[in-house]
Amino acid sequence: APITVVGTNEKAVLSITTDITEQKQAESERMKMMADIVQRNQDLEQFSYIVSHNLRAPVANITGLTDILQMPDLDKADEKIWISELGNSVKKIDSIILDLNNILQVKHTENEKKELVSFSGLVEDIKLSIHNLIKNNNVQIVSDFVAIDEMYTIKSYLHSILFNLISNSIKYRQPDINPIINISSKKLNNKILIVIKDNGMGIDLEKRATQVFGLYKRFHSHVEGKGIGLHMVKTQVESLGGKITVESEVNKGTEFRIEFEK
Repeated sequence: APITVVGTNEKAVLSITTDITEQKQAESERMKMMADIVQRNQDLEQFSYIVSHNLRAPVANITGLTDILQMPDLDKADEKIWISELGNSVKKIDSIILDLNNILQVKHTENEKKELVSFSGLVEDIKLSIHNLIKNNNVQIVSDFVAIDEMYTIKSYLHSILFNLISNSIKYRQPDINPIINISSKKLNNKILIVIKDNGMGIDLEKRATQVFGLYKRFHSHVEGKGIGLHMVKTQVESLGGKITVESEVNKGTEFRIEFEK
């Protein structure tokens, strides 16, 4: 009687499929590791720049002031002024160290609790917290979360991200135009997209593209700020496993797009 072999082809197909899947997973993990290494190198370069530039000025100032204060014939009135300047330099260093410490803390989310968070709920909370700012500047915030309104995430981080971007849109509004901020969500395959778009002053990306999310980078000197807000936004987005991109044109507004894994 003839011998019948059953399932050989099916097993072969299953084996090949499993091999391909494992290869794809390994490649994906390798790409993630490479991206992480690149990001860490960029962070180290930026921190090195801050230490060598932002900290160097107040340290040099302290050194000079210390020499002045040791002068034997220093007038008491002048001494009081120099001591005040010395205190200002120390406060500047303390502020920079505090900023760096906050950023480093954000990069470690292992112990943070994730929960189901409502986008519309967060936006309403933010609108209430800055009610006077919105009212005084005739700001219109338009939300559309019909596509998707919830995701599991760290609530405090997402609140901070949206708060900073909304506040920035108001801060960098055009002087003669009522600010309009559109916030919406979309589903893209296995991703959640949040879009924040305004009609503000915009950023010249041809000149500033590489600086948008840089620490202590500012683009409108007439508006008070430290230049840490967008860097913190990027840090928090990446800590949540997402990525943020920007499109902008001077005097036509800015659009931030945030992608999270669903």
